Amino acid sequence: MAPPFHPVHDKRFMQNSAFRNANQFGCRFSEKLACLCDRSLFLNDLARWADLNFLGWYTMCLIVSSRFGDKMKDQQAPMVEIETDRLREFHLDFIPKGTMGIYLVGGAVRDILLGRVPRDVDIVVLGDLFHTAKTIAKQINGRLVDLGKKGFPLIRVASPTLTVDISPVAGGTIEADLLNRDFTLNALCLDLGTGGLLDPANGLSDIRHSTIRMVSPAALVNDPARLVRAFRFAAELGFSISPETCGAIHYHRRSVQTVSGERIWAELIRIFSAFSSAPVVRKMAQTGLLTAIFPELEPAVGCIQNRYHQFDVFDHTLAAYGHVEALVENFAAHFPALSRIAEKTDLISCGPLLKYSALLHDVGKPATRTTDSDGRIRFTEHDKKSAEIAGLINQRLKLSAHQHKTTKSIVRYHIRPLFLFVANKNNALTSTGKIRFFNACGNLSLMILVHAMADRLAKERQPDAEKIPFIRFCHDLALDYEAYLNRQETVPPLISGNDLITTFGLFPSPLFKTILGQVDEARLAGTLTTRSQALSWVQQYLERLSA
Repeated sequence: MAPPFHPVHDKRFMQNSAFRNANQFGCRFSEKLACLCDRSLFLNDLARWADLNFLGWYTMCLIVSSRFGDKMKDQQAPMVEIETDRLREFHLDFIPKGTMGIYLVGGAVRDILLGRVPRDVDIVVLGDLFHTAKTIAKQINGRLVDLGKKGFPLIRVASPTLTVDISPVAGGTIEADLLNRDFTLNALCLDLGTGGLLDPANGLSDIRHSTIRMVSPAALVNDPARLVRAFRFAAELGFSISPETCGAIHYHRRSVQTVSGERIWAELIRIFSAFSSAPVVRKMAQTGLLTAIFPELEPAVGCIQNRYHQFDVFDHTLAAYGHVEALVENFAAHFPALSRIAEKTDLISCGPLLKYSALLHDVGKPATRTTDSDGRIRFTEHDKKSAEIAGLINQRLKLSAHQHKTTKSIVRYHIRPLFLFVANKNNALTSTGKIRFFNACGNLSLMILVHAMADRLAKERQPDAEKIPFIRFCHDLALDYEAYLNRQETVPPLISGNDLITTFGLFPSPLFKTILGQVDEARLAGTLTTRSQALSWVQQYLERLSA
C-alpha cells in the first residue's frame, strides 16, 4: 500500500489508541465529512490529523453523527434530488420497463450527474448478457458486436445514434463490481429496475467537490494505466486529485512502464487536448509520473542552462508547454492579424501535438551540454539530438505516422526561427532565406513559429511579450508565411525542365533540380514574377557557372 502523501503534523490525537495505525479509508471518510459540514475546524482537524484504525473510524462516525447529523442531512437532500433527477431524465427507453439486475454504470452516470452528455453508455447485468443485448439492439435498431476476450464477456450494441456496451456484473454483486473500479466518481450506478442510485465509494460527494479519488490503492496496482487516467480526468473535468491518490500515484509511478505505449498515448493525447492542461502536466511532474512516462526527461531535472535562461531544462520545458497552450488557446486575441493564416493552417486543432512537442523540444540538451573554458554553457545541435530522442519516444508510444512526422519535425526545426532572428539583426536575412525556411518546414511553419515564441517566453519567470523583439519578429515572419502561401496558390511555376532542355540545351541532371529550385524560391519570394525574368535569371546563372 502506498504511504500517506502528507505526514501527521499534530500529536493531539496520537495519545488516544483509537487514533493509531493509519487507515486511508478512515482519512478519506473524514475528509468527506469535513466537506459536508462546511469544513468546520473540528472536522478539519480530524481529516488532517486522524490516525485511524477501525475503532477510531467508528468512534469518529459516532461523534460526527451526534454533532453534525442533522446539518449533513439538510445539506445533502436537495442536492441528491437534483442529481438523481438528472439520471432519471436521461433517455433510457431502450431498457425494458421493470427489468431487475440491469445497471447503468461508469462514465455515463458521472457525466449525467455533471450535466454532460455521455459519449457512450455502459451497462452491467446480473442476468442473461446476450438476452439483454438482443433486447436493447431491437429497441435502438442496433447491431451486436462481440468485443469480449476469454473470461471477459463484452457485447457492444451499435446504432447510428447510440453505442451501448454490455458486460456482466463483476465480483458477484453490483457493490463488489463498483468497488473494483478505478476512481470514486466512476464507482456509481443507477439501478434501472428501481431507479435508485448506488454509491458505495462516496463518489457523489467527490463529484460535488470536483475531486478525483482512487476507490482503493489496489485500483492503481491492478491497472497502472489508471495512473495516467487520473490526470486525464483532472484535465477534462477540471477536477483536482486528492492528496492520498497523488501519494499512491507517486509510489506506484514506475509501474506505468509496464503499460503498452498505445494505452499511455491514448490518455496523454486527451490530456494535451484539454483546455488549460498545463497545471495538470505540472502535477504529473510533481508526482514523478511525467518522468516515469518519459524517463528521457530525467536528466533535464537540474540541468543548468546558460545566462539567457532563468530555469533548468526541465522547468523550462514545463514553462514552454504552458506558454504554447496559452498562445494557441488565445491566438486570435494575441495576434489578430494572424487569424486568417491560423485558420488556414488549422493551428488550433494542431494544439495537442504542439504541446506534446514542447515537452520534448529540449530533451536532447543534457546529452549535448558542454562548458567552454570561459565557463559558457553550450548545447550544440541539441535540436538534432532532441528530434532523434523524440522519434524513439514516438515509436515507443506508437504514434501514428502523421503524429510522428509532425512532432519530430517541430522538435527538429524549433531553433530555426532564432537563427533567422539573429541573421535579421545582423542585416543578413534575405527573402530567399525566409522562403527556404518555409520550404523546409512546409505546413508546419506557423506551428514552429508559435513554438519558438513559447520557447522564448519560457526563458524567464515573468516575460513581457510586447517587450521581446523576437516575438514581433516571429509575428512578422508568420505574415510573410501567409504571403508565401498566397503566392504559392496564385502564381504558377515560371519555367519547367522542358524549358531548360529546349532553351538552354541542358540535359536532365542534378543541375536541373538546383536551377528549378532556386527559380521557384525567387518566385515565392516575389523577386521573379514573369517567365522572361526567370529565363533571364537562368541565362545569367549558367554564364556565372561557365566563367
